[in-house]
Amino acid sequence: MKVVTSYFEPDLDGTSSMYAYAELLNKQGEDVGYYIWGNAKNEVAIVCNKFNICLGGLKNIEDKNNKYILVDLNSMDQMHEKINEENLIEIIDHHGLSRFLPNYKNASRVQIDKLGAAATIVTERYKASGFIPSREAAIMLYYGIISNSINFKASITSPRDIEAAKWLKSICDEIREEKIKEIFMEKSNIKDENLRVEMECELPMKTHEKNVLVGQLEICNIDDFIKQKEKLIISILKDIKQEKEVDYLFVNCVDILNGFSLVYCLDEKTKRLVEEILQLKFNGNLAKAEKLIQRKEMTKAIREYKGDLDF
Repeated sequence: MKVVTSYFEPDLDGTSSMYAYAELLNKQGEDVGYYIWGNAKNEVAIVCNKFNICLGGLKNIEDKNNKYILVDLNSMDQMHEKINEENLIEIIDHHGLSRFLPNYKNASRVQIDKLGAAATIVTERYKASGFIPSREAAIMLYYGIISNSINFKASITSPRDIEAAKWLKSICDEIREEKIKEIFMEKSNIKDENLRVEMECELPMKTHEKNVLVGQLEICNIDDFIKQKEKLIISILKDIKQEKEVDYLFVNCVDILNGFSLVYCLDEKTKRLVEEILQLKFNGNLAKAEKLIQRKEMTKAIREYKGDLDF
């Protein structure tokens, strides 16, 4: 059978895309399931609980004859071990092209567009097909777009994202804008034991012969949150730096309600890197960007930096 999946512990964009695209392909007469690798991010549970949506999905993907469709991902180093270049047949993504893309010789359908969300592409596939998504798929896709574009405040937001969300809202009367703040506020209620997971500081990137790790924390009223949790944030970052043996480590703290970013880091050389490459000025451990900057923009700037990363 065909299996739609994404990266480990997917966010709302990845989860909604696999859920809805599997549904669309089944409506078109194919035998398709979806598989959530690990535990989906907390925002997924928030939306599902709020709208009484029950995620099913495959419990395992042991069948060696499975063919795979990736959503919200096109990089081999983040794929499940069961997926390889031989059994990968399709990709839907909104990130930059990975260096692995030429290897995917059996992926006959690849769509990678620079957008706010992969859910936008899945929504457009629905519109083009003439099929209408189920209530559950429409809700998941809508809030996947809203979450990933941070309610259209992120610079990666495109007119296509806005149009896709507008269409989903028009076909499902349960989708209401006032729910966005409720979801964002609930997403910001992070338990101490879950903070490291929410900071997403587990995957270093290798660039300029250095290991650089950029986390991202998406919270309402981020200034107050950091003041309350700063000791815990410091402890987590120290643990990560020791465990991962990284040269540079910082967290992009996004205020999802007010639309700006704070960069938090501990050591002076990382501060110099951020100030040089991202053009942000530190006051203590924090540097504020007046507009919302996402992690992918920061990592892109670091990768493309022409100098040496010796700060």
